[in-house]
Amino acid sequence: MAIKKRPQADPAAIEAFGAAADTPPEAPSPVASAPTPPRQVAPARSTQPGEWPADVAKTLLIRWPDATLPSELAEVAGLEDRSQHKTALRALQRGLEVLRAEHRE
Repeated sequence: MAIKKRPQADPAAIEAFGAAADTPPEAPSPVASAPTPPRQVAPARSTQPGEWPADVAKTLLIRWPDATLPSELAEVAGLEDRSQHKTALRALQRGLEVLRAEHRE
């Protein structure tokens, strides 16, 4: 079986997509409907080991605002002798715990 080459992605289209993700959404119109209630914390899902919930994403794409965060991530990963992926997951988990604790107070 022959291996087919992928078509090249247009760099301008990729950059436009990323720039659109960075722009804030349009301001709501003054005739907006009733305000939405605050988001409720979702209850813990009960799934079997090895089973992934259908409504939970397996990946996340991060667009860095500047070069500070990725370089700090690389530095901390080197200090802990871990991969950047594992270090980022650990930092994300610890950060979420702190944010959750702040909202409980």
